Amino acid sequence: MNTSSFIQNELLNTFGHLIQSQIVTNVRESIFYSVLADEITDISQIEQFSLCVRYVEDQSYTIREDFLTFVPVYDVTGAGLANTMLETLSTLGLDLKKMRSQGYDGAATMRGQFRGVQASVKEKLPLALYTHCSSHSLNLCLSDASNIPSVRNCMGVIKEVCRFFHMLAKRTEILK
Repeated sequence: MNTSSFIQNELLNTFGHLIQSQIVTNVRESIFYSVLADEITDISQIEQFSLCVRYVEDQSYTIREDFLTFVPVYDVTGAGLANTMLETLSTLGLDLKKMRSQGYDGAATMRGQFRGVQASVKEKLPLALYTHCSSHSLNLCLSDASNIPSVRNCMGVIKEVCRFFHMLAKRTEILK
């Protein structure tokens, strides 16, 4: 069966919308949520915001972190990005008053305490505390650590040991 690219794209968009709707429903059912955002430029040179939410799932009490959407941005100032983010969350149907945290990378536009995204959001939503994204913090630590020769050498040895055991199933079994 040959399906045209138009039909394939329609199916992907439909599934994406259904998944996004379910995530929004889950977030609405939670007491509070956090927003994680990052600014990126895609392959076609369009500036975009990647928006994710972090919340506690009501039924199972598990912490969820889900991707919501990409949003094209045209005003890359802190206030412009904050407005784009808040408008998008409202359009999706999320209650902004339930936002308790906001996490971004360390770029001045995002974390700036006077004109950054976090300052603009905090001005409108005082309970939405800013936290430097832990994934970005870890990436910075690993990047800095890899410049230390002893750490770099240790990581090389660990990589070789892993490769040695994974080359043969018998070795992996002996390791277990």
